[in-house]
Amino acid sequence: MGDERRVETIPLEDYVRGSVPAEMPLGEQDPAVADRLARLQAILARTYALANRGRHAQEGFDLCSTTHCQIYSPPEQQPVAVARLVTAAVEQTRGLTITDGHVPIQALFHADCGGHTSSATIIWGGPAPPYLSGVLDTFCVTTPRDDWHLDLDRDHLRRILNTAPDTTVGHRLDRIEVLARDPAGRASRVAAAGEFYRVVRGERLRSAISEQLGPRAFRSARFSVEHRAGRVLFSGQGFGHGVGLCQTGAIVRARRGDSVRAILEHYYPGTRVEPHLAPPASR
Repeated sequence: MGDERRVETIPLEDYVRGSVPAEMPLGEQDPAVADRLARLQAILARTYALANRGRHAQEGFDLCSTTHCQIYSPPEQQPVAVARLVTAAVEQTRGLTITDGHVPIQALFHADCGGHTSSATIIWGGPAPPYLSGVLDTFCVTTPRDDWHLDLDRDHLRRILNTAPDTTVGHRLDRIEVLARDPAGRASRVAAAGEFYRVVRGERLRSAISEQLGPRAFRSARFSVEHRAGRVLFSGQGFGHGVGLCQTGAIVRARRGDSVRAILEHYYPGTRVEPHLAPPASR
């Protein structure tokens, strides 16, 4: 796990205890809101873990402890008050998962959607379940906006793009242009023109740049681009891939008193929260 690449076997509920505070801010002044958020994230963490067992099977384990899967931090490293809150939330939700009526769903989530979540098909391509089609989130935009900007030297950006075959532009970079956007305002198709002309999804451009500069540099595919003398300026809203549950919106909903089930059912329409039933043992 982590930089040490150590593999550990962890009981599911202990894994949930370690993931909840690593993924969800729990410093709410109102204990009832903090409890609601801890229970919500516990159900998310459990659902995600069950739906993604074997994601790293070729490497000999199920889930990593980074944002590629879910961040995990050992419960014993948590502050006492946080550990107490999380332990209670995990116990209260023990076994509960979000399902499509049959199996645990792909409970994707992100930090800030900027006002509308996106379809998984538009963001990554391929088929997506109906519950990941994207929804309006009016509560996310009621919080102070965390707009972001990234100003790069054109040649620096060219070198970044040249680190991956699908974004390589060659010996020069002439222009970055958004060709199409999804209903949420995220760039669905982006052109990178230079010696070579590439068209990629906006999320792929974000990923290529983030791999070199870190996840907080290029925060979302909801961005615009401006060219200035020798430089490229990206300006955007939101943080994360924009698919599934928006944590910023969920926090606002929890503060106004929405139940955990109501919050989850908003972001994953057509799903329900119910106990996970393990498949019968094979004979």
